[in-house]
This record gives sequence, C-alpha cells and structure tokens, in this order.
Amino acid sequence: MNRSIIRKAYRNAILEVFGCGDKELDAQLIKAVKEDIHLGDRAPGQWSPHSILEIYCENGIPNATDIHEWGPEPDWGIPEGGCHYNSDSWCKVDRIVNLLLEPVYGVKVYHEPWNGAVLNIHYS
Repeated sequence: MNRSIIRKAYRNAILEVFGCGDKELDAQLIKAVKEDIHLGDRAPGQWSPHSILEIYCENGIPNATDIHEWGPEPDWGIPEGGCHYNSDSWCKVDRIVNLLLEPVYGVKVYHEPWNGAVLNIHYS
C-alpha cells in the first residue's frame, strides 16, 4: 500500500474534523497538515520509524492527549461539568480515513499517541 495515500487521507480527515471550512480561519491548520505529517521512516523526529506516519501536533494540529474541562458558564449556555477529549476527535479522524481505505484497499489504520506532541499511525 502506498503510504502517501494514507497521508493524504489523514490530511483531508484532519481538516474535516478540526477545521471549520473557512480557508482564512483554517490557514494555520492547512499549513500544519502540509508540513507536519511525515512518513514514519522519514520523519525528522524518528519517534517510531516503523509506523506508517508520524504526525506532529505542535504547529496547529490538535494532539490526542488533551482533555478540555470547563465549569458552568451561563452566558455561553455551557452546562456544568462540560468536557471534551481530543482522543474522541482523533477516533473520528480514524473512522473517516478507514471509510476510504478499508473498502478500496482492504486496510485499516489507527492513531496512537507517542507523547503530547506526536501521534503515530499504524495498521490495525
């Protein structure tokens, strides 16, 4: 399987999940998906050279380890105890990528956080 196809699928899925669809507002994210998604064995950090991809989450791509919690904000309409896990959004990215890859190429992939700034993509 050509890993560049997987990289392109992740670029598109990340923009779909984390972007808003406005090129001006998404400019930093668009730049990051072009520059910060590397083939595993060619990635500058070499965190996991046996992975399909290394994705660096320091320049605009959200990482998978953050948890966002907030208290009640009546003026904003946020209920008490609101919480968002970035890993939930990354699972959504994986599902979008696998919707393309599995039926066409017969492969499935998943993300795995290496640390707070690096994600690795592997075959299932």
